[in-house]
Amino acid sequence: MMDSANSIKDSEDLSLINIIVKKYNDFAKSQLRGYDFTPNEISTMIYLLEDNDIDTAKGISTKYGVTQSLICRSVDSLTKKGIISVKTDVDDRRVNHLAINLKDEKLLGILKNLNSMYIEKMFNGIDEEDVAVFRRVLGQIDANIR
Repeated sequence: MMDSANSIKDSEDLSLINIIVKKYNDFAKSQLRGYDFTPNEISTMIYLLEDNDIDTAKGISTKYGVTQSLICRSVDSLTKKGIISVKTDVDDRRVNHLAINLKDEKLLGILKNLNSMYIEKMFNGIDEEDVAVFRRVLGQIDANIR
């Protein structure tokens, strides 16, 4: 049985993860001021921009650990806004391929750099060796909880 001190520390650890995600969403909103996107729409656009190997809702869901229904809602909304196009696979009509069609160069630039800017801010003043350890530990955490 865990003691009370460990339980408090566990809660603090999980709270820190939530804070990092919330601060990322706040940062994204501030960078995209004037645009009307939900955090999930932003993430969906970034996934499509950053990973040329993934072009389906299922692919995004599998790689990034987001529910497929959440991705589909974002895709529907972004399709209505004319930002994402959907094309049915010629060999399997159940599969829809997604493509991002951004004409707004400013928005495109922000989306392409958003994660790097936040990571740079997050790791500011932290030694590269510590960042490498953090990333290795995150990888192990991911493996443990999948």
